[in-house]
Amino acid sequence: MLFEGVKLMVVGMTTVMLFLSLMILFINLVAMLTKNATARELGTIEKERELAAFNRKKAKEAAAGDADEDIAVIAAAVAAYEAERFAHA
Repeated sequence: MLFEGVKLMVVGMTTVMLFLSLMILFINLVAMLTKNATARELGTIEKERELAAFNRKKAKEAAAGDADEDIAVIAAAVAAYEAERFAHA
């Protein structure tokens, strides 16, 4: 009875070990076969990151210029409102 349990344990552990070994082998095989595609994809991702950083920098510069323009527009609107208010008073 004890021997049968040990035999079942060895068969089960061997089966699991073989399955995991084959899985690792196939994962490494797929990694080798897709190495070039992965390199191209990483290059594309890096280019997209550089482009996004450039666009963020340009947007930040444009926002700084727009802020000055917005302040000037608000100041002109306040001045016009005050001039109209004092003209009627």
